Amino acid sequence: MTSIAGDWGSVFDVVRQPVWAVDATHTVRYANPAAAEALGHGDPSELLGYDGRPGPAPDHASRGEGALTRADGTLLPVEWTRLPLPPASGDATLTLYLFQPLDERTPGDRAPQPPGAPLRLLAHRQAARERQYAGTLQYDVQERLVRALLGLNMARQELGATSSPGAELLHGAVRDTEEALAGVREVTDALCPGALRAGGLPAALAALARRHPGQVTVTGTLTGRLPQLIETHGYLLVAEAVARALDHADAHHVQVTANHGPELVITVADDGTQPATATDLATLAALTERATSLDGTLTTRHTPDTGTTLTANIPLGPTQGP
Repeated sequence: MTSIAGDWGSVFDVVRQPVWAVDATHTVRYANPAAAEALGHGDPSELLGYDGRPGPAPDHASRGEGALTRADGTLLPVEWTRLPLPPASGDATLTLYLFQPLDERTPGDRAPQPPGAPLRLLAHRQAARERQYAGTLQYDVQERLVRALLGLNMARQELGATSSPGAELLHGAVRDTEEALAGVREVTDALCPGALRAGGLPAALAALARRHPGQVTVTGTLTGRLPQLIETHGYLLVAEAVARALDHADAHHVQVTANHGPELVITVADDGTQPATATDLATLAALTERATSLDGTLTTRHTPDTGTTLTANIPLGPTQGP
């Protein structure tokens, strides 16, 4: 990465919205992890050197719509916002692009479907609200915080190294805004992570494993998109099961397997040795309720001194509700 990674990486690396910065020749000089995830790249460095203008190439507008090219050659329609970025150490003037995918619905969500059982309809409404709130946080609130942070840093640069009560207040405002951005990221991930909305369940599970290096491994045959309801609750089921294993069962490693066939089969196996607690049992009951809301089942197998294996079987038949 260029020096922008050192100057701004602490800000943009934690932003779940895809972001990159380009120089005067429109070449990508910095990209954050969310941009790599959204475009199917394994590392942000793979985007460096690309033409960073979302096609069709914008002129002087600060906002617009276009498309970015994914790693597999397909296009990702986006709405973009362009902001001037204060120069990083040793860099020329850079321009920051913030992207919002325009259509994150999956094929199963577009076609009208017959209503399902009351639990399924309730789960669908809950998932829709969580996605809406997460999108508002990720794109609207987060973008405003990024704008505020850029303005605060530009003001700090204007003050230079002077020491005064005003400068101290400005430093505190920058710090508070950075912490607010981190808080937005945490809440967004809890509701519905950007990787899930942009790349589906496989991308979200891969991002979950990256947040727990060495502790969580993800395998399986699931590679494509699923109906939105199943993606949302399937991810939350795994995230809650992983948190149960690491936080309450004293697990050192969790193996997540997601296989796609006539039904979605999700297995979460941990090596935790702690006996079940009230909190643990409440979590398992909530996980069972998630699976039931999808017309599925959840089985639990616990072996003392070995660990717990949770297996969710979720039907994918065409007669299911949304």
